[in-house]
Amino acid sequence: MPYLIGLLLIIISAYTGSAFISLLLGVVFAYSFNLSEQFITKSIGSKLIQLGIILLAFIIPLYDAYELTRTFLPSISVFVILIFILGLLLGRFLKVDKNQTILIASGTAICGATAIAAIAPILKAKPKIIIASISLVFLLNAFGLIAFPLLATYLNMSQDFFGAWAALAIHDTASVVGAAMTYGQDSVEMATTIKLTRTLWLIPLMVVLSISYNKKTMLKLPIFVSIFICTLILSNYLVLTDTADNLIKAISSICLFTGLFCIGTSIDKESIKIFDKKLITLAISLWMIAILISYILVSYLI
Repeated sequence: MPYLIGLLLIIISAYTGSAFISLLLGVVFAYSFNLSEQFITKSIGSKLIQLGIILLAFIIPLYDAYELTRTFLPSISVFVILIFILGLLLGRFLKVDKNQTILIASGTAICGATAIAAIAPILKAKPKIIIASISLVFLLNAFGLIAFPLLATYLNMSQDFFGAWAALAIHDTASVVGAAMTYGQDSVEMATTIKLTRTLWLIPLMVVLSISYNKKTMLKLPIFVSIFICTLILSNYLVLTDTADNLIKAISSICLFTGLFCIGTSIDKESIKIFDKKLITLAISLWMIAILISYILVSYLI
């Protein structure tokens, strides 16, 4: 029964074309059926989002992506380093567990749950700490998915400004793209390219932490980012018909909305119970700082 209803809700979420509704339906589904940790939607959400973003690479001009990266890389670097350092200082001030502070600081500065999952083995973080950090980031992203487009509409932001701001201020790639799709299709290219450039900072972070914790690590790109870059380059040599272009956009949208629904199913009662006041204060305070700094940086560039 849950599978049938879940499939129906996925169809509805894809049909509505709303990132917020997709996420909300996923949360409602999880709360209604008290899904187990092994339920299929909890393991495929991020993969569907990644597939949808990779498909977007076929319709993003390579030169545009290069120009965006070249223009925003200095600002992205300043943002990542500053937020990470402020996160460490704030965590120490609030007396939050060291490993949990690093996880939250990394997730806020770079790429949310992806960063947390990537560096947790290096830190030998306890499962409870990892789950709490990822769950809190998911909840903040869900709020950002709703609040950012509303705030941008109130402030009358341009599509480019919103795409850049969301790419810096929101943690996870899925929520960045979801918020951009909600605000307007023209902001998606900007948001996707800048967010993936920001994700590249995961590499030096892993190297630094590995050295600090006396562990060896391989210097390599996350597989998802590597595939996106290769697809972006390959697409520059392909000439797509309008039909093919529209088909790719449609499949990409289905993957993204379905992925957001699946991510919504990961937010349940159990994930909320493991939070404590210090962790919540750290995550929210650091995110508010990140939102303000990202807005200032984008204001100077656009």
